[in-house]
Amino acid sequence: MLLHVQTFWLPKSGNTAEEYEDAFECAPQAGRFAVADGATESSFAARWACSLVQAYVTTAPLDSAFEVRGLQEWLRPLQLEWHDAVNWEQLPWFVEEKARAGAFSTLLGLSFKLQDYDHDAATRCRWNAIAVGDSCLFQVRSDRLLIAFPLSGAKEFSNSPPLLSSNPVNNRRVWDEVCSVEGDHVPDDLFLLSTDALAHWFLARYEAGEKPWTVLSNIKEQTAFEDFVTHLRQERLIRNDDTTLLTVRLVPESSVGSERAERKNGN
Repeated sequence: MLLHVQTFWLPKSGNTAEEYEDAFECAPQAGRFAVADGATESSFAARWACSLVQAYVTTAPLDSAFEVRGLQEWLRPLQLEWHDAVNWEQLPWFVEEKARAGAFSTLLGLSFKLQDYDHDAATRCRWNAIAVGDSCLFQVRSDRLLIAFPLSGAKEFSNSPPLLSSNPVNNRRVWDEVCSVEGDHVPDDLFLLSTDALAHWFLARYEAGEKPWTVLSNIKEQTAFEDFVTHLRQERLIRNDDTTLLTVRLVPESSVGSERAERKNGN
C-alpha cells in the first residue's frame, strides 16, 4: 500500500504567510505525519510548532507507551534548541519577559506501522496517534466517520486547550492531558489531520448530519483550499485563525499501477 498525501494551509485573514503560526510535517516513507498550532499569545510560537512537528516525524518513538513515559524526555532537547535559538541579548525587555515564559503549541502526530505492510490488500494494518490540545484527527472508512480524536464533539473546543511549552516549568499540568489512540486501517481509508478552526467546523457539520470529509477530500489544489476557507470565514462558519489540513489516503499499489496505465493509454 502507498500513502497518498496532500497538504493545505492558510494564515489568518489579514496576515501574511510569514505570520502563519501553524505547522505541519510529512514523512510518507516513514508513515509519519504531524500538525501543530502555535499559540499566538506566546513568543516565537511558530518556531516551537515547527520544531515539534519536525521532531515527531523523525525522532518520536512509535511504541504505545510514548505518551506515558517518553514525551517529557523527548521534549527536552527541543526545549533547549528553542531556547538557544532566541537572540536574548537583542530582545527589548518587555519582549524578553514574555519569551521567558516560553512558547506554546498543540501537537497531533499520526504514525502508521509500515512494517505490517505486505502485498495482500486485504490485510489490516495498525496506526497510532498522540495529541496534546485541540488539533484533530479523523478517520473515514466506507463514507463513515470511524474516529474523531482527541475531540469528538464541537462543544469540546475551548479557548484554553492543553498546550506543550518550550519552558518545562509550564508543562507540569499538561501530562494528564496527553491523549493517545490506536486503530487499524485498510485500503482506501481516509485520514484527515487539521488544526482547531477547521476541526471545529468539521465536527459541527458532522453533528448537523453532513459528511464534511466529502468536501475536504475533493479539494485537490492549494488555491481551492484557500477559496474554500475564505468562503467559510466570510460566512462566519469558521473562526479567522491559521488553518491547516493534511489528507492521507491509503491506496493499494495495484490501484496506483492501474491509474498510471490508464493515463499512459490516454483513457
